[in-house]
Amino acid sequence: MENLRKILNNLSGLKTIAFSLLFFNLVSILSLYSSLHQQGQFVGEEILLRQIIWILLAWLIFFGITAINYRLYYGLSFFLYALSIILVGAVYVAGYEAMGAQRWLTVGGLTFQPSEFAKITIVILMARFFSQPPKNNFWIDFCLPFLFVGGCVLMIINQPDLGSGLIIGLTAFLIGLFSRVKKKYFVLAFVFILIAAPFSWNLLKSYQQNRIIAFVNPNVDPLGSGYTIIQSKIAVGSGQVLGKGFLSGTQNQFNFLPERHTDFIFTVIAEEWGFLGSIILIFIYWLVIKKILDRLKKVRDPFAYQLGIGIAVYFFVHIFVNIGMALGVFPVVGLPLLFISYGGSHIICSFILMGIFFNISRNYT
Repeated sequence: MENLRKILNNLSGLKTIAFSLLFFNLVSILSLYSSLHQQGQFVGEEILLRQIIWILLAWLIFFGITAINYRLYYGLSFFLYALSIILVGAVYVAGYEAMGAQRWLTVGGLTFQPSEFAKITIVILMARFFSQPPKNNFWIDFCLPFLFVGGCVLMIINQPDLGSGLIIGLTAFLIGLFSRVKKKYFVLAFVFILIAAPFSWNLLKSYQQNRIIAFVNPNVDPLGSGYTIIQSKIAVGSGQVLGKGFLSGTQNQFNFLPERHTDFIFTVIAEEWGFLGSIILIFIYWLVIKKILDRLKKVRDPFAYQLGIGIAVYFFVHIFVNIGMALGVFPVVGLPLLFISYGGSHIICSFILMGIFFNISRNYT
């Protein structure tokens, strides 16, 4: 009972973030409900019900995670990494295939995406590596952590899931930038990536190459690889300042936009609620990340600090890339909008990370 009281007191101390999460839940349900309409008919009762169940389950897990001391993850970091590698590897053997990719596992009727779990473990593992005093050695300070990251990324990209692989790599890279490791290592790595990028073209699968080509010029294949980007831009632009209103978006209601209840749910929001609604949503996202960074100013434990930075980076990268993808400023990489897109794996993983942050905050309040 005393433990529950402490959790609730900590929650009240972080009420801005807590209310923001409830706001995201509401936006998720409303946007999903709208996206599952076709010409005035609601066709996704089962999908909406599943999302509500995922949200409720995520909150239960969140409260449980807030009660676990964050220091436990330091000792478990390598075990969690090994477990995530096993799960990602299991996808190759017994994975569930959908939309041309084998990325999901089904256990007891429950389907989940191991790459989402891998994102959490990489955040924890990088926090452990980068919280240690640097040795001023390129191989130990920089290469060793990214050897672990690279192994995980290559396995995920080969599923194929290029988007999740790149997000994991980018998240780890940004976490390192906030550490005490020499910045010149990251500059050199960035220059190397820029030089090597053109030579990796032939390593990409044909659909991945088509997505990049469509990103540069969607009109090259307007009914194929460029279709989603074109329709997404039309939906976002047609919302104008105040939007067309709830259930009134034509690109949404007339089924012009594919994947609008998952990766492109931001277009539903932009079309129905316009520029104003989109800015409000982005502001709430910014507020959550700012609150996380503000709370980290009180943290004295290097591991807790790097873990909190990793959580903030994880949220920022997902939000920035997903919205950029919907606006056509980034290639389509198959990435959900955090807390809002349909899908249990990313919602639960996001709430797990938020629960870890709440525990960190609880220990430094």
